[in-house]
Amino acid sequence: MALPPECHASEPAPGRYDARVSGEDPSQEEAERTPLGVLLWFGWAFLLLAITGLLLPRIIDFVDFSPRAPFSVLGIFMMAELALVIFGITVALQRKRVAWRMALLISILPVPILAGLPPALLGFSREAASGWYVLFIPIGLVISGLLVGLLLRRSARAYFSED
Repeated sequence: MALPPECHASEPAPGRYDARVSGEDPSQEEAERTPLGVLLWFGWAFLLLAITGLLLPRIIDFVDFSPRAPFSVLGIFMMAELALVIFGITVALQRKRVAWRMALLISILPVPILAGLPPALLGFSREAASGWYVLFIPIGLVISGLLVGLLLRRSARAYFSED
């Protein structure tokens, strides 16, 4: 198929995208890639939403003071966590600057969520809860340390650049 006379071999056909014509630098695509720390944070945030959603019926039924109390401390914590994660994901998807700070805050949630939530909600015995804490507090600390460390990198901070 021959090119129309107004097209030269070095130019793209009419209606086709070419980075050379638009003035964009092809290496800019590499700079726009989402950093690993941000991708892992998004994975953690969506996993946190899934865990909260699955445990929500137990959180609602949980009684820590009295059956007549209209609230529980765990319920208040979980609703604050849920609001923080949903808002954090929303602003992170928009790449807002405040999202970096919220991502750091959400990154410290693995310890209380992994270590404290299951024994309280699932009614572990004292011995089982102690074993759970010994196992999952270090895992939560490692996850938190990894996420915070990756989010403190210059590339992760630069990712959140919108006003």
